[in-house]
Amino acid sequence: MSNSELLASFLQEAEEVISGLESGVTELSTSASQSTAGQGEALDALSILAHRMRGSAALYGYPQLSTLSGLLERLCDSRPDLSGEQAAQFVALLGTVVNVMRGGVAGLRAGQSDRDLGLTFTQVGGTQQLQDLVQAVPEAFRMRAPRHQHRPEETEALETQEDSAPAQGLEGELRGFVLQNPDIWEYFAPEVQEHLESLRGQLSQPEQADTHSMFRAAHTIKGSSYMVGLAPLGDFAHRLEDLLGAVREDAVGLTPDVQHALASSLDLLDDMMAAAEGQNVALSERSEQLTGQLRALASGESQSPVAPAPSNTAALPAPDAAPLNTTIRVPAQRLEGLMEQVSELVSSRTRMGRLLAQMDDLQGSMLSSQQRFQRTVRDFEERYLNPDMVRGQEEAASGQGMGGAVAQQFAELEFDTYDDLNILSRSITELSADFSEVRRRLTDTVAELNEENETLGKLVRQLRVDVNQTSRVSFSQATARLRRWARENGEQFDLNIEGDDTLIESSVLQRIVDPLMHLLTNALHHGLAHSEARAAAGKNERGQVWVRAAEQNNFLEVTVADDGEGLNLERIKEKTLEKGLRSAHELNAMRESDLARLILLPGLSTEQAVGSVAGRGVGMDVVATTVRQLGGELLIQTEAGVGTAFTMRLPTTQRIMDVLEVQLAPQSWAAFPVGAIRALRDVSLSEIVETTAGPRVTFDGALVPVIDARQLWGADTTENGDLAHLALLSSMTGITAVRVMTFGRIEEVSVTPAGTLLSRLDYLSGLTIGASGRVLPILDAAGLTRLSRRPSAWLGQEDVAQRRSGGNKLLLVDDSLSVRRLVSRMLERDGYQVQTANDGQEALDILQLDNSYDAVITDLEMPRMNGYELLSAVRGRPESQQLPVLIMTTRAGEKHQRVAFQLGANDYFTKPVNEALLLRRLATLLGASTSLQEA
Repeated sequence: MSNSELLASFLQEAEEVISGLESGVTELSTSASQSTAGQGEALDALSILAHRMRGSAALYGYPQLSTLSGLLERLCDSRPDLSGEQAAQFVALLGTVVNVMRGGVAGLRAGQSDRDLGLTFTQVGGTQQLQDLVQAVPEAFRMRAPRHQHRPEETEALETQEDSAPAQGLEGELRGFVLQNPDIWEYFAPEVQEHLESLRGQLSQPEQADTHSMFRAAHTIKGSSYMVGLAPLGDFAHRLEDLLGAVREDAVGLTPDVQHALASSLDLLDDMMAAAEGQNVALSERSEQLTGQLRALASGESQSPVAPAPSNTAALPAPDAAPLNTTIRVPAQRLEGLMEQVSELVSSRTRMGRLLAQMDDLQGSMLSSQQRFQRTVRDFEERYLNPDMVRGQEEAASGQGMGGAVAQQFAELEFDTYDDLNILSRSITELSADFSEVRRRLTDTVAELNEENETLGKLVRQLRVDVNQTSRVSFSQATARLRRWARENGEQFDLNIEGDDTLIESSVLQRIVDPLMHLLTNALHHGLAHSEARAAAGKNERGQVWVRAAEQNNFLEVTVADDGEGLNLERIKEKTLEKGLRSAHELNAMRESDLARLILLPGLSTEQAVGSVAGRGVGMDVVATTVRQLGGELLIQTEAGVGTAFTMRLPTTQRIMDVLEVQLAPQSWAAFPVGAIRALRDVSLSEIVETTAGPRVTFDGALVPVIDARQLWGADTTENGDLAHLALLSSMTGITAVRVMTFGRIEEVSVTPAGTLLSRLDYLSGLTIGASGRVLPILDAAGLTRLSRRPSAWLGQEDVAQRRSGGNKLLLVDDSLSVRRLVSRMLERDGYQVQTANDGQEALDILQLDNSYDAVITDLEMPRMNGYELLSAVRGRPESQQLPVLIMTTRAGEKHQRVAFQLGANDYFTKPVNEALLLRRLATLLGASTSLQEA
């Protein structure tokens, strides 16, 4: 919408408001000479109009008009009890304000600005009127909450509360925060309530509770509270997070006492929110008791449960703030419903197109049938209605004269003109003509339906664009919160924001605020070095952080970058190994880009100590999860000594998009977003070259990687032709060529985000149903690239158990009885035969007597013979030189790993060992070992 259209829209609304204000002031003036005590409803009506004008003027960039409207609103909200001359002066003051506002709107219509409205108000005597009235009766202008914000039955209680002193203590601090920061509370409160509802949902089914999800919710409440400056809420959420952290790590069980404490904590957090919004709730004593109980439970102690608080709440006026999405003229819930309807309309139109295609096929079949019908009728006519042609040929062959033949023919025709056969023939001819008419009418109908379908398609596309634009808001609505956080931490860095005017879907904007806060926290606590280190590196002592938002090729890109030290990849490897999230062999085989992405793993943090903001390994997991749920991708770029940049790349439309159907296997179809497709190519197999980094093909003068999606989906990749079908897809990591079986057609589809169960598949950006009724996974190019590096995750691969030759025998060596029992049980559950030894000497004796073991898993620190000595002895025996040996120890240092690998270890794990990781690596090693033996 152009600036002139925006101004016209505002002026139209302003005229309606001014007219309403003038009518209201006129109504007040008729009875102002008596008293204003009974005019509360009229003043409330004026307050509503003034509030509306204040918000609209501020939104459209007219601050003086907004300020003047705010003055009028406050005067009406005070509802002074005046009579006689003072009541007339009060109404006159309201009239002055409205008249100046009328003049200001007229000036805007004439192309002027509103910057002189304050001066105009003073010049016409408005300021003097206000001062005289306030000085004469100051007690009459005590601020009261507008009555229209409350139900009638609440009014009496409110008037009583207005005269009471402000709340003190915890309750007063919470209430004061809302009164001072209504704009922050507007988006902060719904976010906290959402996380509280999530926690309650998990707690309602404790046997199925996802403790990691619960921990992350508490962590987010805590972090958000600290970042907006609401310390009491953050402190209590911190205690809740500690207990959930202990539950997540199995240090504390989810016992009834713990469940009761968690439920009481959620109730207290609810009451804190209610107290902040003005309800009369006792909090201090309960908060202290619950804080002590949570601390005791987290440390393994038990305390008596805290009794729930009585529900004796009374409402106080809510803070006056504009809604978060102030540029949206309709409720967000209605927009969501509208988007759902558009999605259904798209699906319906797709089905209509399929039915039209079927009708077109039917038309072709009817044409073919008609042609066969006509041939049959023609043959019938020639044989029975025109026999002279056949008979003439026969007589010519037999030498008969023409005269007799003609007479005989006439007699026969005269005799047979009206027999049954003739009538049947004529009927069939008429039916054929009718059939032609039906076919013609069907053709016309199909043509009209196609035209209607095209019209419907245009309407759907326009509606889609309009609704999408309507639901967009500027990125600046999120940056206000980022700037506030930066001010609170401004002693250490400068925040630079670019792209404030970038338009983003409101639902997307609200969901990426948390990830942005986590990325900023990550930059501050992990990226930026101390001023001394920066000075030594030749950088400015103050760190620099950039937040950039831009729309690129139907994708929204939001980047958080810093000029710090860059990611410490060695530290990431060390922490990953310590946490048991990857083995040393896997880490050593990773590229730098893959190592950087390890920080997205849940529970991984490079912070040395756990603090109230960083060190718990939650933030980056939240970022990655949110980006996946939004169908996007996260790019991490880092360079030592230069800095780090995280870029979230999200589709601009989340619900409806154009996709290309592709076939990956005989019974498997998928789709690629059209916005990500650079080109479609049918290339000769000779053009795909094998390199040390894998297959490559030339595109735009450069070699790009080729990923065979058929192989990933478990399809037969035997070459049956000379051509390969390649879809060249663009992602943040570059161009990738994805090989498929065949290309389908482009469709406009309604997209459903991947649910909780599928959200961990980072190559899946969403799901849809095609026109054929097939469920189509929408694939992401960068995710497919990562999937291609993990053959064990490919579809159609042989099951781990099938790759084993009758159940592998393992030798487990550890001097701890509890470790041997635990790991043995873990391995046996997966089908392995396990023999144990309590030190290296016993293990070596067992191997000398039995050479049938398929792998050895050993500790390092053991009596008599340690793990290094055992490894050397195993590699020194010809019978066991190729025997896989895995180290499992508490020592995660790089020097310990180096010695182990030098002596011939196949892999290296840290305790406590991750079950899934150990089983995965065993399957890989034993599969490779079997292949070598067979070869």
